[in-house]
Amino acid sequence: MKSYHLTFILLLASACSPTQRMEKAFGESIFQHWVHAHEEDQGEYRAFRPASYGLPPSRGREGFDIRRDGSFMHYPIGAADVPGEAPARWKLKGKSTLIVTPDDGGRLPFELRIIESGKDLLKVAK
Repeated sequence: MKSYHLTFILLLASACSPTQRMEKAFGESIFQHWVHAHEEDQGEYRAFRPASYGLPPSRGREGFDIRRDGSFMHYPIGAADVPGEAPARWKLKGKSTLIVTPDDGGRLPFELRIIESGKDLLKVAK
């Protein structure tokens, strides 16, 4: 009887993995490389498009890559407008907020509250 309960608990826990919760909340397209489309920002959100989207030239664009394995790559605008790379990990908090914790202890964790997610548009609260 004890092994039945343990198996049930393990199955239940695996059914609610962070990746599955993310996919359920935002769709599988959330897991990709997003680039800031500052031209499309509105008062309450910042707009991001997939890296493959045809954005016009710009003097540097911030971006990030949300990965299924819980890793996250932040691409801040670096020197000479070339993006840097800052590896991190993500966790889902509630239904719509990502807590991003950089691997570099010198960088502070930050939150991304997702307002809307689609195949080629991601709206993140300012």
